[in-house]
Amino acid sequence: GAYQVERLIGEGGMGQVFAAIHLPSGQRVAIKILRGRFIRDRGIIDRFLREAQAVTMCAHPHVVQLLDTGYADDGLPFMVLTYLEGETLVDLLYRKGRFKELEAVQLLTPIIAALEATHRAGVVHRDLKPDNIYLARNLGAAQYPVLMDYGIAGLLSDPNDGLTWNNGALLVGTPAYMAPEQAAGTGSVDPRADIYSMGVLLYELLTGSSPFQRESEQATIDAILQEAVRSPSKIVPGISPAMEAVILCAMGRSPEHRFVSMNVFGAALHDALQQPMGSAALRQYPLAERVIASRMAPPAPAPMPGGPVVRGAEFADKRSRTVMIVLDQQGGASVAAAPTSAAAPSAPVGGRSRAGLIVAAVLIGGTALGAVLFIAMQYLHR
Repeated sequence: GAYQVERLIGEGGMGQVFAAIHLPSGQRVAIKILRGRFIRDRGIIDRFLREAQAVTMCAHPHVVQLLDTGYADDGLPFMVLTYLEGETLVDLLYRKGRFKELEAVQLLTPIIAALEATHRAGVVHRDLKPDNIYLARNLGAAQYPVLMDYGIAGLLSDPNDGLTWNNGALLVGTPAYMAPEQAAGTGSVDPRADIYSMGVLLYELLTGSSPFQRESEQATIDAILQEAVRSPSKIVPGISPAMEAVILCAMGRSPEHRFVSMNVFGAALHDALQQPMGSAALRQYPLAERVIASRMAPPAPAPMPGGPVVRGAEFADKRSRTVMIVLDQQGGASVAAAPTSAAAPSAPVGGRSRAGLIVAAVLIGGTALGAVLFIAMQYLHR
């Protein structure tokens, strides 16, 4: 054929990616080919071909470029993509640790533009995560962000292209980055699902932790559907109120609570850098206004002396009743409120008895000492 395969450079559930040379031009390319075991699975083959269609529709400088498509000698479909040298965003995050606000916004701005172009083309990516953002070193910049892997992208023009496919057997996406409507498997997903995923991604870059990642995929999905997101400033107090408001607005549980487009989301990010306490435009979103107001409110009073020590009080969220406050008392975790200032908790009976003995001993000892001093004074006056 026209391509000489060199080596395997990546693989996923449906396909493998090889570095190759286009013989007529000598250009190095990446070839993504479907795995052999799916050669008779029409649903998987259609999904693979749909990825090529989606990439073609979403032409943008920061979207991976499709160069060619075809079928191998054994009948397996393949696509030829731009060859990239560098690392994924997840590699950088593990190596570097969490980002500063300016660093994160600068890195994500080209990806936000790529997603705006994707949505305008009638495509929803549906699998945004650090693994699918490549930081190329061979495209003219030290870190040139490229959005990759449209393998589960959905076409808005196709109402039958829901989140379940292959005879309804699979829920498509990476659970930790799924929007609630995607995690619920309703099949009703629009560009605001990508906005949610970008909010999760920004949360992860700024805090170094995932908001809903749990020990299993099912537990992660349950957390997305049932739990309130922990405020980023509870992990990194230095995050500005405006940036926190942007993250939590992007991650609104209902699509109606999120930004209406990627362009609006990107503008809000840059606005948050300029006005850390929140601009009038950002405060128009009710959720953003609540977040900023809560950050500017005076801190809650400390518990009364002698009361239970509240551990994990930072998880308490007035907008949600799904988070427990764990009290530092014997008996394990329980749902409870901080003590009121009406009265300190009474001591146990055993403790009260011991306290009485101690007071009695002090009184007796004091009386004996007084008697000794009185006798000594009388002796000295003789």
